Amino acid sequence: MAAENPERRSSQEHQQRGLTTKVALRRLHEEIERVLLEHERQCGTESSYRKLRAAFVKRYDSPLGWLSIGTSLLASGALLITGMLWPALCLLAILSLDLFVVVRENNLRRTEIFRKTRHALGELQLAEQHFSDDWQPTNYPHLSNPMSPCVSLQWTYRDGKIVNMPWALLVRGDYIVLRPGHISPGPCHELETKKFFTANEIYGAAPHGDPPVKPVARPPLPDLVCCLESTPYLDNLTICLKKSLKRPPTIYNQQRYLLVTKYIQQWGFISALVITLISGLLRLHGYGLPTDEKHNWRFVLIESPAAAIIPLLPLIFPLMWISMNLWGIARLQCFLKTPQAALEKSTSKSFEEDLDTPSYDYQNVSLLRSNVFRIWMQLWRGDSELLPRSANLVQVLGSISALCCVDKKGILSWPNPTAEKVFFLHNTDEEAREDGAGSQSSSQSESDDVPDVDEDHKEQGIVAEVLDLTHDQHCPFRLEFDDHEWKAHIKSLKPLGLAILLNTCSPLTHEHYAQFCGHVTAVAMLDKDLVPVTNRYAYALIESSKSFLHGRCLCELAKQIGFTDHATDRFALEGQLASYRHLQPDVVRRDIRFARQLQLSSKVKVPFPHSLSVVMRENPGGYLSLFTQGTADIILDCCDDFWDGIDLRPLSAQDRKRALDFYQRSALTSYCTAFAYRPLRHGIHGALSGPQRSGGECLYLELPPESKLRMQHVDKTHCDFQGGHHVKLGHSISTDSLLFSESKDEECNDVEGCFEMQCHQVFIGMVTMQYQAQNDIVRLVEHLERACIRFVHFSKENELRSRVFSEKMGLESGWNCHISLLSEPEPDNEKDRSTAKAKDVPEHIGDGLEKNYLLGPPNNLESSKTLSSSAPGAISNPDECNPLNAALNSDDPQSPDGEGSKESSQDSTPKNNLPGDSELEGEPDPNKHKQRHSLDSAMDENCRSLSTLTESTDQSAPINFDMSNRAKLPRGIENIRPHLEQVDNVPLQVSLFTDCSAEATRQMLDIMQSYGEIVVCLGSSASNANADIFLQADCSIAVEPLYPQVCQDVDAYTESNIQHNKLLWQRQSGKSKANDDEELLEGGLQGCAMQTPAHTISPLYLSRLLNSLPCSIAVCRDDPLSLVAIIELSRRFSLGLWNCIQYWACCAGSISILNVLCACLSLPPLLTPLLVIYLMCVPVPLIAISLAHIDVDPKIMNRATSKKQTDYDSRAFAFVMWCYGCKFIVLVVSMLVSYWMFLSESRLNPAAEVSEELSLDVEDDDDDDEDFYQFLYFARSSALLGIILHFVFISFTFVHRDHALWQRNPFTNRIWGITCWLLLLFHTVICVLQLMLKDFDEQFPKLWAAILVMFGGCLLSMIVSELAKFQENKVNARYQRRARLDFGTKLGMNSPF
Repeated sequence: MAAENPERRSSQEHQQRGLTTKVALRRLHEEIERVLLEHERQCGTESSYRKLRAAFVKRYDSPLGWLSIGTSLLASGALLITGMLWPALCLLAILSLDLFVVVRENNLRRTEIFRKTRHALGELQLAEQHFSDDWQPTNYPHLSNPMSPCVSLQWTYRDGKIVNMPWALLVRGDYIVLRPGHISPGPCHELETKKFFTANEIYGAAPHGDPPVKPVARPPLPDLVCCLESTPYLDNLTICLKKSLKRPPTIYNQQRYLLVTKYIQQWGFISALVITLISGLLRLHGYGLPTDEKHNWRFVLIESPAAAIIPLLPLIFPLMWISMNLWGIARLQCFLKTPQAALEKSTSKSFEEDLDTPSYDYQNVSLLRSNVFRIWMQLWRGDSELLPRSANLVQVLGSISALCCVDKKGILSWPNPTAEKVFFLHNTDEEAREDGAGSQSSSQSESDDVPDVDEDHKEQGIVAEVLDLTHDQHCPFRLEFDDHEWKAHIKSLKPLGLAILLNTCSPLTHEHYAQFCGHVTAVAMLDKDLVPVTNRYAYALIESSKSFLHGRCLCELAKQIGFTDHATDRFALEGQLASYRHLQPDVVRRDIRFARQLQLSSKVKVPFPHSLSVVMRENPGGYLSLFTQGTADIILDCCDDFWDGIDLRPLSAQDRKRALDFYQRSALTSYCTAFAYRPLRHGIHGALSGPQRSGGECLYLELPPESKLRMQHVDKTHCDFQGGHHVKLGHSISTDSLLFSESKDEECNDVEGCFEMQCHQVFIGMVTMQYQAQNDIVRLVEHLERACIRFVHFSKENELRSRVFSEKMGLESGWNCHISLLSEPEPDNEKDRSTAKAKDVPEHIGDGLEKNYLLGPPNNLESSKTLSSSAPGAISNPDECNPLNAALNSDDPQSPDGEGSKESSQDSTPKNNLPGDSELEGEPDPNKHKQRHSLDSAMDENCRSLSTLTESTDQSAPINFDMSNRAKLPRGIENIRPHLEQVDNVPLQVSLFTDCSAEATRQMLDIMQSYGEIVVCLGSSASNANADIFLQADCSIAVEPLYPQVCQDVDAYTESNIQHNKLLWQRQSGKSKANDDEELLEGGLQGCAMQTPAHTISPLYLSRLLNSLPCSIAVCRDDPLSLVAIIELSRRFSLGLWNCIQYWACCAGSISILNVLCACLSLPPLLTPLLVIYLMCVPVPLIAISLAHIDVDPKIMNRATSKKQTDYDSRAFAFVMWCYGCKFIVLVVSMLVSYWMFLSESRLNPAAEVSEELSLDVEDDDDDDEDFYQFLYFARSSALLGIILHFVFISFTFVHRDHALWQRNPFTNRIWGITCWLLLLFHTVICVLQLMLKDFDEQFPKLWAAILVMFGGCLLSMIVSELAKFQENKVNARYQRRARLDFGTKLGMNSPF
């Protein structure tokens, strides 16, 4: 209760401080609207000419270019000259429709981001007017939550209380609490001193001069209450509004431009026009074929070329392209919103689902066409939710070649690290001495370089025991020991579990630890040896320093050991003692040598030495104990003995070295905390004892950086650290002597006393923690690999940590599989190197930060209440300690040490049973222990083989693979392009980039895109650093990460009090009818939709909405979004779209070639202009669109996608012409032959002007010509039916492009089957009616051969087309093998490939 008083005082004292939620939301709404109106005004003031020009100039954005418009007008004019009014009017009408649609689409594309912003403004306004009154502090992330680089939060005063405000919701005039080691979210000034902070400036400490030679007390840095001078989000908003249209063109838009605009509408048009004009001129000058007798210049030079070029005009192609793309988006949007019945019966929701045996039954995915149609109509009206026009999600996902993830914690990994290894020193029993000989000798081998090993010690069989733990993939915290016989070590583990519960996981220590860590972060940045010189990475530094405190909740480990929730009830916190020291120069030098030996491109990071001790009084009895956690270097300097599971033993130089070796290796790749303990004679009070005892004041101990100096300062008779192997035991305290420790006047309150209190401790053990990859991500990586999509992780951490985690995800980690984007500092001299080394430490600290809890994890709900209530009080008084600061500072990687110092109090005093004893099993029987001993030695051997314990840090790699990047790949973002241009393409094929800043990541995405990669970016929607990256990618997916928890028993935040507030409000106000359809889509009972509907308006929802403006999809991490499923859906649709366009293009080309050849043969056009317009606007598009449906095929997700091709490739062009020419050659030949046979039957030679109409109203003065025109009319009527019949039969081979006709029945595509039958039926009836009306029956006997050639050729067309498809599939299979080989080969210039 005492902790609540300061908070109550502070909330009354600052009742008026800061803004109310309503005012803040209104101000945010006004400022966003102001920026939006300004951009809309700029867009609106453009001249109509510029808007019109913009719609047609960008060749990849617009399906209608200036040349196409010009040719259409030219063709219309030519037809008007010849008096063909109907075809000319049809062309003009279609062109007008195209122009209208394309201009409108372009305007919708340019204003799409404005509409999406307007939608966000609407939600903001709703929140301000209706929902913000219900928001409680619990709806914001917990104040004590560990920091994560994926989540941008800021302590802010709202409604007089401090809340953890999402960055996007901060506004001008907000009162924020700036904590030591944190970055200012925007320009702000401190209220009292008026000190000004620029945006992204770090609040650090003032230099103290040289490190002390003896322990000194340091006051913590105060929290600063600052007033924001501008709204931070506006900068990101401006970037989004300016750059939203600058994404690279999709591969399908490029191919559409190449095929339709360049090849057909430019080259094809010019070729057809030139050939027909030349042949017409030859005919006019009498050089035509013998069949040609009568000429008319308008017919020869205008109508004949017009009939040849009309199929090559855009006609309804732009309309078809736009509507089909919108249909694909509508299908995807419907898929995202339709609840899917999962096949998996797993209780846990999954982000990426398994597609091996798909967890979604894709064949039965019920996308109701009515729903898709409704969404399609909304898209036509301008719906901008998925940014369908500026970032075509379906086209991008259909051709994706790289999925880039820029955030790790809470997205790729679980948000909290979990324990991975437990280290302790263990003494084998005397009975087991023989069995353990092997392990003893092997453990000695670790210390071969220690010359004087105590023989007695050898015989005692001291071994370093390392127990591995496995994380349960379905739960963020659950753990299990790998070794089924771990209970043989229960005596060694008990003190560890108690220390965890009393120090690391005690709610009472979180606040102090958080403030201490903030202070240490700021101090670490002061040290010139610890701070990165480049400003560019200052942000990464802070992020890393926050890592001090990973929010390492170890409650689960204590529970596994056997402690219950009530194990700590007997203990009361008497005081907390925090100390730190600067790195020893020899440590810095050693790590430089180590890094050099590993050939790492970035230096190894050393945790900043610190420790946190708690003084606990046990009741009844009143015994005082000191539990310490911290980095192992500082803890081991405090310890004289270790607990071996039975008794205290002196900590020899060899044991110390074993522990340090383990720590140094573990600290490189994980977060390692050491634990120690000692009983006390007297307590502690005053400022050094922490805020609880001192009424709010607080001081920290800064120790000398050299342990020798530190030791000289202590009375040698009490503490002999230099005493070799026979350490004096005179300082041990018996339990009896503690019975008289009640007297208060003996309590320490000076630096000297507090320092001595920390000496003579008993070493208990160490725990390493690591972030675990989520299972669905591991599966996702597998499936993407199969689909030849590279999963690329842009890690903010250094190479060692990044590679360890990338291995957990299943990414390749060979010798040339990662690149550091951090630029090399210029090496001036050795001194500079050591500076750089020191720099690394903070970076390392930063790495840890990502994993740290801002405050230590509270143990239970009560503790979290204490934290949240006392934190504001501490903030309001700068002199009081701020838990959050501590947490931030504790982010340092060393903070792991801090976790373990409390553990061995009970075991070290055998008379004093562990509080958890009653919950633990009794002592294991001796036989079991004997067996255990041989296992110990095996385990010890195993540990060594895993490089957990090896001879010396200087001679061995930290983990069990060579971390050096021997491929000599480039280092630093500025060296990537030169490497790609001059050496090889390996940088495009690696899956891991380390030391990434936001700007370096953006530049790397740009480089990938310029080399033809299609990049989809996956990032956190809670981070303020991702806007530029989201805009750079071809399209982006924003994921709300899982938030780290201060403890597994405390929710990161809760929305239960405002659940479905928007939905309930709509129902009450009667506005929900319009949304009934949405509910049908989104709220089905049979499953969960991939995208959560926005039924709840909360602070985190608004933050996600604002930060994800440039993203096509924004989801929560626990929504069951299956990326593999939407990629599969997009691939299918994109293949269908391209199939449709290819078929349409082939039909257009074949009709044009028919009419060109007719002109060359001096025949009238087989198809008149009006017939051509009809064919290209009705039957051909209908068949083509029906071919866009692609059946579900598992092979689709095993194909490699092609790279962007923007240049003309003669070989590819020749292959396409040959392949598709073969498919339509039979059609062209059979039509021409039958047409010639029809006309040769007429007694007259064809030579007169011919009308274009289907029903030929031939006004012919010559009765002799009547017969000729009758045959021509019959030939054209039959040809129309014949061409459609051929088109239908050729389309058989387009239904299943990858399968032969006999392998897969084409009629599984029911839409195509129905379309073709209806078209054939309709045109057969029309043809028969025309012939009957003209009494042409008596001519049939003469023309049976021509009719047979015309209609019989369709079967031959299908056979030839199938053979061409067979050849095409062979080439494609070869290409696929080559692409897969390219995808898997990374050797670059050194490769034999």
